[in-house]
Amino acid sequence: MTTFLAQMSFTWLALFPILNPPAMAPVFLGLTSAVTDRERNRLALLIGVYTALFLTVLLLVGGWILKILGISIPVVAIAGGILLFHSAWHMLNKDPRVSEEEQAEIRSSMENKAFFPLTMPVTAGPGSMAVTLSLVPRGHILEASTLLAFLATACGILLAGATVFVFYRFSGPVIRRMGDTGAATISQISAFVLLAIAVQIVWGGVSDLLVQTFEDPAFAESLKAFATRLR
Repeated sequence: MTTFLAQMSFTWLALFPILNPPAMAPVFLGLTSAVTDRERNRLALLIGVYTALFLTVLLLVGGWILKILGISIPVVAIAGGILLFHSAWHMLNKDPRVSEEEQAEIRSSMENKAFFPLTMPVTAGPGSMAVTLSLVPRGHILEASTLLAFLATACGILLAGATVFVFYRFSGPVIRRMGDTGAATISQISAFVLLAIAVQIVWGGVSDLLVQTFEDPAFAESLKAFATRLR
C-alpha cells in the first residue's frame, strides 16, 4: 500500500509543475471569456476529465501508437506550439467588443474545442505527454507488480486531472474581484505568457528534432559522404 501511494504521489508531483494549473487558469479564463459562467464551469469539468483520460490512454498505449504512426513527440510539440501561437495571437489582438452573433458562434463552438485545443495542447501539452511516457512502468505487463504500478500511475494522473478542474473551476471569481481593469490586464498578460509558451514549445520540438537528426548514424554517414565529395 505504501508503494502504491508513493507511486501515485510521485506521478502527481511529476505532472503538477508541467500542467501548472495555477498559471494556466488565467489563460483558460482568457480563452473562454466569451462564454457564460455555467458554460465555463462545464468546460473546466470536461478539460479535467479529458486531461485525465488523455494522459491515462497515453500511459497505456501512447508509445505504441506513436511508433506505429511514425510520429515523434518533437513533431507533436511543433504542431501543438503552432496552434497555441495562433490562439495567443488572437487573444492579444482581439477586439474586446464582441457582437451578439459572434458570442453565439463562440458559445456553440467552444464545447467542441474542449479536447482540442483546450485540453491538448493548451493544458496537457508535449511536456506532460513526455512526462507521462517516461512514467510507464517497466516490467512484464502480466506481472502483478507491473499492473499495480500501472494502476498507481493512473490514479496519480486522475488526481492531476482533478487538480486542473479545481483551479480552472474556482479561479474565475478570484480574478474577477480584481475588477474589469485587473481582469483585462490578467487576460493580456496570460495571452503574452501563452505566446511565449507556444514559442518555447515549438523551439523545444525543433531542438529535439535537430538533436535526433545529428545523433542519427545514417545522417552522420551521409554528412561524411557529402564532405568527401566537396574535397
